[in-house]
Amino acid sequence: MKISILLPYKENFSPVYPGAVSLFVNDTVKESKFKNNIIVYGNTDYKKTFNCNYRNIPLSKLKLRFTSQSKKYIKEFTKIESNEKSDLIEIHNRPNYLYDLIPLIGKRNYILYFHNDPLTMLGSKTINERKFLLNNTYKILFNSNWSKKRFVEGMQSKFINSEKLSVIFQSAKKK
Repeated sequence: MKISILLPYKENFSPVYPGAVSLFVNDTVKESKFKNNIIVYGNTDYKKTFNCNYRNIPLSKLKLRFTSQSKKYIKEFTKIESNEKSDLIEIHNRPNYLYDLIPLIGKRNYILYFHNDPLTMLGSKTINERKFLLNNTYKILFNSNWSKKRFVEGMQSKFINSEKLSVIFQSAKKK
């Protein structure tokens, strides 16, 4: 099984200046029984990255008019994914990425992780956006019951009770 983990654009997957998502992903990958089949994709300017299978998606520093760096990032990832198809694609904290990925590489086994309030994020603010996410993901994971509760706010019980929704509590690892 090949697993691709797509970090948020500008998330530093580096011990030099890591983001919270990078710390979580690094710790999770190290403990996973699939660690040899996981590739973490991201974009960082730091030379030193965490010690796992990481591929940087470099982007041109030229800012083109009307072109978002995040959209270019997704487009570069889809080029890789088209040539090296994954069985599972994890997307961390960027529900809006699915709106670009699905038209470019089609329906896949997507897992979406929420590390923050879903109702404040592009792509999951409205009920219709959240229904889209439920209909186009294999699983949606939350770091707390509170964030899961926020995701289902205002939705019908068939969505609230979906087996696709789970909580995985993040915690510090004992040394």
